[in-house]
Amino acid sequence: RDVPPEKVYEAVMQSGARLVGLSALMTTTVPSMEETIRMLHERCPGVTVIVGGAVLNEEYAEMIHADKYCEDAMDTVRFAQSFYSDNV
Repeated sequence: RDVPPEKVYEAVMQSGARLVGLSALMTTTVPSMEETIRMLHERCPGVTVIVGGAVLNEEYAEMIHADKYCEDAMDTVRFAQSFYSDNV
């Protein structure tokens, strides 16, 4: 629930993650999500950020500069499988 952007950044740095998924179920968390995406793009240029959740759609994902919008969990899984098979 509303994880500070710095915490997400720290987790990416510690894990070496190349793909980060963010989900918003309440509109109040979206500003933090946008800030997190901005921070990751600035500090971790090779990281891909995917977003989803009940309050998001593809247009909003583009507006907050996410790299990919996934409609549901299975869409996210399919994208992740493709991402990792293409970026081995």
